[in-house]
Amino acid sequence: MSMEITVEELTPEVFKPYGRVLVLPERAATKKGKGWACWSPIETISVDSPMGIGIVELEKIDLLITEMERHVSREELLWPVDQAIIQPMALPAQLDDPRAKPVLETVRAFMIRPGQAIIMKKGAWHSAALAVSDHTKYFFAIETRRDQIGNQQNPWVPLSKTIRIIA
Repeated sequence: MSMEITVEELTPEVFKPYGRVLVLPERAATKKGKGWACWSPIETISVDSPMGIGIVELEKIDLLITEMERHVSREELLWPVDQAIIQPMALPAQLDDPRAKPVLETVRAFMIRPGQAIIMKKGAWHSAALAVSDHTKYFFAIETRRDQIGNQQNPWVPLSKTIRIIA
Protein backbone atom coordinates (compact mmCIF):
# COMPACT_ATOMS: atom_id res chain seq x y z
CA MET A 1 0.00 0.00 0.00
CA SER A 2 1.31 3.47 -0.81
CA MET A 3 0.37 7.14 -0.96
CA GLU A 4 1.68 10.11 -2.95
CA ILE A 5 2.55 13.67 -1.94
CA THR A 6 3.81 16.55 -4.06
CA VAL A 7 6.88 18.60 -3.16
CA GLU A 8 6.06 22.13 -1.99
CA GLU A 9 8.16 25.28 -2.15
CA LEU A 10 9.51 26.18 1.28
CA THR A 11 8.08 29.30 2.91
CA PRO A 12 7.95 30.27 6.58
CA GLU A 13 4.15 30.10 6.51
CA VAL A 14 3.77 26.58 5.07
CA PHE A 15 6.61 25.17 7.19
CA LYS A 16 5.51 26.74 10.51
CA PRO A 17 3.71 23.60 11.84
CA TYR A 18 6.96 21.64 11.34
CA GLY A 19 9.52 24.23 12.42
CA ARG A 20 11.19 27.45 11.31
CA VAL A 21 12.72 28.60 8.01
CA LEU A 22 15.96 30.54 7.78
CA VAL A 23 16.36 32.85 4.79
CA LEU A 24 18.05 36.14 4.10
CA PRO A 25 15.96 38.71 6.00
CA GLU A 26 14.24 41.54 4.13
CA ARG A 27 15.28 43.99 6.86
CA ALA A 28 18.50 46.01 6.90
CA ALA A 29 21.69 44.19 7.87
CA THR A 30 22.63 44.40 11.55
CA LYS A 31 26.32 44.88 10.68
CA LYS A 32 28.13 45.98 7.53
CA GLY A 33 31.65 46.37 6.32
CA LYS A 34 33.50 46.82 3.07
CA GLY A 35 32.21 44.05 0.80
CA TRP A 36 29.99 42.31 3.38
CA ALA A 37 26.68 42.57 5.22
CA CYS A 38 25.61 40.50 8.23
CA TRP A 39 22.18 39.67 9.68
CA SER A 40 22.62 38.27 13.17
CA PRO A 41 20.87 36.65 14.77
CA ILE A 42 18.21 35.59 12.28
CA GLU A 43 17.11 32.69 14.48
CA THR A 44 18.18 30.86 17.64
CA ILE A 45 18.21 27.32 18.99
CA SER A 46 18.16 26.81 22.76
CA VAL A 47 20.54 24.03 23.76
CA ASP A 48 21.53 22.24 26.96
CA SER A 49 24.57 20.44 25.52
CA PRO A 50 27.07 20.86 22.68
CA MET A 51 25.72 20.90 19.13
CA GLY A 52 26.95 18.12 16.90
CA ILE A 53 27.41 19.11 13.26
CA GLY A 54 27.28 16.50 10.53
CA ILE A 55 27.15 16.23 6.77
CA VAL A 56 25.13 13.85 4.61
CA GLU A 57 26.00 12.92 1.03
CA LEU A 58 23.04 12.12 -1.21
CA GLU A 59 22.69 10.27 -4.47
CA LYS A 60 19.52 10.63 -6.51
CA ILE A 61 17.26 7.64 -5.84
CA ASP A 62 13.58 6.83 -6.19
CA LEU A 63 11.64 9.38 -4.15
CA LEU A 64 10.15 6.82 -1.76
CA ILE A 65 9.87 7.17 2.00
CA THR A 66 9.50 4.01 4.09
CA GLU A 67 10.65 5.23 7.52
CA MET A 68 10.99 8.36 9.63
CA GLU A 69 12.60 9.46 12.88
CA ARG A 70 12.02 12.22 15.43
CA HIS A 71 13.86 13.93 18.29
CA VAL A 72 11.34 14.80 21.01
CA SER A 73 13.72 16.83 23.16
CA ARG A 74 15.97 18.44 20.55
CA GLU A 75 15.56 20.72 17.53
CA GLU A 76 17.52 19.95 14.37
CA LEU A 77 19.02 22.44 11.92
CA LEU A 78 19.37 21.36 8.28
CA TRP A 79 20.75 23.27 5.29
CA PRO A 80 21.78 22.28 1.75
CA VAL A 81 25.35 22.86 0.64
CA ASP A 82 25.09 23.69 -3.06
CA GLN A 83 21.95 22.12 -4.56
CA ALA A 84 18.31 21.83 -3.60
CA ILE A 85 17.12 18.94 -1.45
CA ILE A 86 13.67 17.60 -0.61
CA GLN A 87 12.80 17.18 3.08
CA PRO A 88 9.76 15.03 3.94
CA MET A 89 8.22 15.94 7.31
CA ALA A 90 5.31 14.84 9.52
CA LEU A 91 3.86 16.85 12.39
CA PRO A 92 5.09 16.31 15.95
CA ALA A 93 2.55 14.36 18.01
CA GLN A 94 2.46 12.15 21.12
CA LEU A 95 5.84 13.45 22.27
CA ASP A 96 5.72 11.39 25.48
CA ASP A 97 4.83 8.09 23.76
CA PRO A 98 7.88 5.99 22.81
CA ARG A 99 5.66 3.82 20.55
CA ALA A 100 4.23 6.74 18.57
CA LYS A 101 4.34 6.65 14.79
CA PRO A 102 4.14 9.47 12.24
CA VAL A 103 0.61 10.48 11.26
CA LEU A 104 0.79 9.90 7.51
CA GLU A 105 -1.95 12.42 6.72
CA THR A 106 0.38 15.16 8.03
CA VAL A 107 3.34 14.25 5.80
CA ARG A 108 4.50 17.02 3.48
CA ALA A 109 7.66 17.34 1.41
CA PHE A 110 9.50 20.66 1.17
CA MET A 111 12.03 21.85 -1.41
CA ILE A 112 14.93 23.46 0.42
CA ARG A 113 17.15 25.48 -1.88
CA PRO A 114 20.67 26.79 -1.27
CA GLY A 115 20.35 29.99 0.73
CA GLN A 116 17.55 28.45 2.83
CA ALA A 117 17.71 26.27 5.94
CA ILE A 118 15.21 24.80 8.37
CA ILE A 119 15.02 24.20 12.09
CA MET A 120 12.76 21.22 12.76
CA LYS A 121 10.50 21.45 15.80
CA LYS A 122 11.10 19.11 18.70
CA GLY A 123 9.29 15.88 17.87
CA ALA A 124 8.79 16.63 14.16
CA TRP A 125 9.02 13.41 12.17
CA HIS A 126 11.37 13.42 9.19
CA SER A 127 13.15 11.09 6.82
CA ALA A 128 16.62 11.68 5.51
CA ALA A 129 16.50 14.45 2.90
CA LEU A 130 16.35 13.44 -0.76
CA ALA A 131 18.54 14.61 -3.63
CA VAL A 132 16.94 16.58 -6.46
CA SER A 133 19.99 16.21 -8.71
CA ASP A 134 22.53 13.41 -9.11
CA HIS A 135 24.80 14.20 -6.16
CA THR A 136 24.57 16.71 -3.35
CA LYS A 137 25.25 17.25 0.35
CA TYR A 138 23.53 18.83 3.32
CA PHE A 139 24.71 19.84 6.77
CA PHE A 140 22.77 19.21 9.94
CA ALA A 141 23.25 20.25 13.55
CA ILE A 142 21.65 18.71 16.63
CA GLU A 143 22.49 18.55 20.30
CA THR A 144 24.78 15.66 21.17
CA ARG A 145 22.83 14.64 24.29
CA ARG A 146 20.62 11.56 24.21
CA ASP A 147 17.00 12.20 23.26
CA GLN A 148 14.32 11.70 25.93
CA ILE A 149 12.58 9.06 23.79
CA GLY A 150 14.04 6.86 21.13
CA ASN A 151 16.99 4.67 20.41
CA GLN A 152 20.01 6.73 19.36
CA GLN A 153 21.47 3.81 17.41
CA ASN A 154 18.32 3.15 15.37
CA PRO A 155 15.65 5.83 15.77
CA TRP A 156 13.94 4.96 12.45
CA VAL A 157 10.28 3.92 12.60
CA PRO A 158 8.81 1.98 9.65
CA LEU A 159 5.79 3.65 8.03
CA SER A 160 2.51 1.76 7.58
CA LYS A 161 2.52 2.86 3.91
CA THR A 162 5.27 3.75 1.46
CA ILE A 163 5.12 7.43 0.53
CA ARG A 164 6.02 8.37 -3.03
CA ILE A 165 7.24 11.95 -3.43
CA ILE A 166 6.31 13.72 -6.66
CA ALA A 167 8.83 16.43 -7.49
